[in-house]
Amino acid sequence: MIRNYFVCANTSTGFVNYFPSNLEGLSKIFILKGGPGTGKSTLMKKVGLMYSNMNYEVDYVHCSSDVDSLDGVIIRKLGVAIVDGTSPHVIEPTAPGALEEYVHLGTAWNIDELEKDVESILKIQGEIKEHYKNAYGALHDALAIHDELEKIYICEMNFDRANEIADQLKSLALKDITKKKDAKVYHRFFGATTPNGPVDYIENLTNEITQLQNQIKNEEEAKHQLIRAGYEPE
Repeated sequence: MIRNYFVCANTSTGFVNYFPSNLEGLSKIFILKGGPGTGKSTLMKKVGLMYSNMNYEVDYVHCSSDVDSLDGVIIRKLGVAIVDGTSPHVIEPTAPGALEEYVHLGTAWNIDELEKDVESILKIQGEIKEHYKNAYGALHDALAIHDELEKIYICEMNFDRANEIADQLKSLALKDITKKKDAKVYHRFFGATTPNGPVDYIENLTNEITQLQNQIKNEEEAKHQLIRAGYEPE
């Protein structure tokens, strides 16, 4: 089984990185280095598919700037992850060699050819940086408009009724459930704003559970009840 999600996203407040939360507790992390086109994502996809075919649960961490590429692959049962350690999600080792290892894919570069295009490379990098700046500004403006619209609906919301429904759902979901283990909470994004527009993996992430599409006021309470029962909220 392959699960798909994001741990980094471009938001109204800038770039948000939840990689540290998702790498906690692993026993080996391979950090890939190398520029665009050196095969980081291709390598991770091949490794993930190989272990998925061996019936391991595999997590594909997608890149919010290019959803067809991966930022990482995690095989949690083995305690192993392979991640893209290049900007903007730079990953600094905590125990170099013992826990994390660098894998430099740039050794396959043709340095002589790249040096001929250094001016073009720097120009494109500058343009990318400027476009990201403009995108964050647009997302900030969009959030302000969204918040104004949300105020209208909040005013018409019956929170007492919503909480009543939420309590019923929690009782049903947690009925006859005892604590299995200490829960681990992972911070992730099920969707992201991408160059292709909004992309999410809700269907993939909820294909084994009942999807409850109710927005409730006390969702934090529901999360803590799930944690106490041994579930791992995301």
